Amino acid sequence: MSSNAPAIPDLRQIMREHRGLFLAEGIIFLILGCAAVVFSIFATYILANFIGWMSLVVGILLFIRGVGLSNTDDRGSILLTGIMFAVLGVVVISWPWAAMEGLTLFMGAFCILRGIMDMAGLPHRSSSTAGLQVFSGICGLVLGILLLLEWPSDAEWAPGLLFGVQLFFLGLGTLAVWNALDHPEVSGVSSEEA
Repeated sequence: MSSNAPAIPDLRQIMREHRGLFLAEGIIFLILGCAAVVFSIFATYILANFIGWMSLVVGILLFIRGVGLSNTDDRGSILLTGIMFAVLGVVVISWPWAAMEGLTLFMGAFCILRGIMDMAGLPHRSSSTAGLQVFSGICGLVLGILLLLEWPSDAEWAPGLLFGVQLFFLGLGTLAVWNALDHPEVSGVSSEEA
């Protein structure tokens, strides 16, 4: 390797230099997660509108890209995909609660499938987390069954609640990274390197 090659930045060092961002991000996720859990109906409504507007913007951008392409085999599929995304966005924005009913049904089926896979040990994980994987599978299975048993009445609050729980645990994970960055020996860097 030549001596003129650029040095590869040390990711751990860069993360330590910006650990304040991890702290801020973790706190924001915790606050937003708690708010979404407490105000789950409002969070569901915001989530539905976000999905709708995001689909509409993606559809418009794909359509514009498809119009700009000429003489390519992909043009028709890009235009069709753009139209489908845009229509989906308009439908979700127009009828957010109906869209959340479909999302809740999907979430219930997904939780059941994921729970069965976790209990069966798929994907394969190390033996040290086997018990946690089985517990996760049981929780997923129970959650999925509850979502389907209460469907469609749970569509008003379940997506917002689950989104809030996800944000909360994302915040905890981010704060765990922030905490580990304060201790170089824990984050994989010896004290001599730090």
